[in-house]
Amino acid sequence: MGTVKKVVIDTNVFVSGFGWDGKPEALLQLLQQGRIHNFISAAIFEELKTVLSYPKMGFSESLQHAILAFAFFYSRLVVPSGALTVITNDPADNKFIEAAVAADADSIISGDRHLLSLGHYKKITIMNPAAFLALQNVLK
Repeated sequence: MGTVKKVVIDTNVFVSGFGWDGKPEALLQLLQQGRIHNFISAAIFEELKTVLSYPKMGFSESLQHAILAFAFFYSRLVVPSGALTVITNDPADNKFIEAAVAADADSIISGDRHLLSLGHYKKITIMNPAAFLALQNVLK
């Protein structure tokens, strides 16, 4: 099967994976199966917690807790060594790059246009779930 990819999964992918069927859900299945390793920072976890609680998301409190438990259980915590200023038009997105650098990750998987427009940062590839799944030969 090859080496297990080290990734940083964006908040929007976690939300989409639990809220709707499709590529983000397939990606989370890879995570659950141990076919990829996700890395998360405290800042990413806090953002996930906040986003899940938005009323417009419609996630029950018990589902919010289940998603957070899943993210925590299937992720490895990293502590970024410092702040990066790579994305200036949405500085909050830099936390994903910081976590990926700290984890020495292969990829950031996101649906965020600011991150996706970079394409890569140093050796870290930034792509959406469909592109990542296609590279892994796991299209759903």
